Amino acid sequence: MENYKKLIGSITIITFSYAASRLLGFFREILLANWAGVSEATDTLDLAFIIPDFLFYLSAGGYLAITLIPIMSEKKKSELNNYFLSILYGMSLIFVIFSLITYSFRFQFAELLGVTSLDFFVEVFTPIIFSQVFFFVGAILMSYQYFHDNFKYAAIAPVVYNSTIIFFGWINSSTPEGTIKGFAIGTLIGSVLGHFLIQIYGAKRSGLSFYLISPKFIHIKNYITISLPLILGQSIAVIDEQLFRIFGSFLAAGSIATFRYARRIALLPIGIVAQAVGVASYPLLSRLFQKNEIEELVQLIKKQMSYLFLIGGALMVFAIINAEYLIGIIYERGAFTNEDTVRVSSVFTIISLAIIPWSINQVLTRSYYVQQRFWFPVVIGSFITLLSSLVLFNTAKDAEAYAWIIIISLYIYCATLLSYLKFNSELVLNKKLVFEFIKISLTISFVYLMCEIIITLTGIVNLIVSLVLTIVIIFVSLSLLNFEYINITKRR
Repeated sequence: MENYKKLIGSITIITFSYAASRLLGFFREILLANWAGVSEATDTLDLAFIIPDFLFYLSAGGYLAITLIPIMSEKKKSELNNYFLSILYGMSLIFVIFSLITYSFRFQFAELLGVTSLDFFVEVFTPIIFSQVFFFVGAILMSYQYFHDNFKYAAIAPVVYNSTIIFFGWINSSTPEGTIKGFAIGTLIGSVLGHFLIQIYGAKRSGLSFYLISPKFIHIKNYITISLPLILGQSIAVIDEQLFRIFGSFLAAGSIATFRYARRIALLPIGIVAQAVGVASYPLLSRLFQKNEIEELVQLIKKQMSYLFLIGGALMVFAIINAEYLIGIIYERGAFTNEDTVRVSSVFTIISLAIIPWSINQVLTRSYYVQQRFWFPVVIGSFITLLSSLVLFNTAKDAEAYAWIIIISLYIYCATLLSYLKFNSELVLNKKLVFEFIKISLTISFVYLMCEIIITLTGIVNLIVSLVLTIVIIFVSLSLLNFEYINITKRR
């Protein structure tokens, strides 16, 4: 019970912090749409992020907390500081070298991606590639804070980051190209302030003592060995946006931006709720596994997945029912026209279906990683990604088709991981959990059906009525269907 109370507290803190940062990111996208619209300039911004993002994932930067927390759990308190500094200094040096090498190939990347303006691409690409160094160092420093259940400084990082991007985009917003350059400069400065300087302070507040030591080769080698499956393969859940950036470049101008705008809205609830649950619970899951408290661990995982399925499903229905209105009210101003609203909302309707697997994967993948079972989810994800890439390359001809292929792949990936997840040879997906998911699916389907039948309104009235109807139906369903792992209402 004490573990659950502590976890709820951590989730609450992170949820509010993530909400602030995601809303800022959301506001950033609105401003980007207003200042640059759906254009070649916005496509260039996405293309400029392909290589830096891939480099970040290739270095396992996005998984540092996942790989480091279980390792740190095995270290004695007396040796933890030196070990962490060895990893921090050694891996940071490696990543600086990678960034410099990548920067030297900037013109070749521009030609490979088929950008229309080479000079403009390089101007945008340069600050973005070097910002990844500070993201990487910040990710290591955040993992130390997570290990000590200190989340507040890590949660400040994206707030500072998005605020800086907005500021520099604003002061350069006279043209779409100026806006994009401003966003790129803001990316670098925001990463230095939010993901580097603040995280140094946060790590010190968590007990880390900084001093110069020589990185030990054995530490770096062991870390890379453990991270190897994450370095070699990236799942469809991680690089779905990269796939669309790459294959979207084969479509008409603005296709990448269309997916970008739609995906950002769909990901908003994931970043606020699901990601907060995953980040906050991972240190606890790791400790429970280390202490061999498997029964409590599995119960916690089932509860989290059930809640995320229900919440994600409700948000999915709400998004689909109000797709065109949401896109219009959020983006339709300035350079973003009504034609763009129709174009983006058609893709948004499809992408909203991914809210459920995106949400569940926040806990599902961590359930593998806490056991240091990295290979299975990565091999499965990489295989699905490869198949998706082949299908995208050979069959998809428009943004909607691309979105459907990626969404179907996400569901296949999620279902496969869930089917094989086990602790001590006992599958997590037992009969009780299957029935729980069936009841949640029926509830979500009924919500959608009632919204389609009852609501004939448009605009803000449609949005309010669908929201109220969704909440009422879910509350009644929770009272009548006697859920196993969801306990919102009191029952005798």
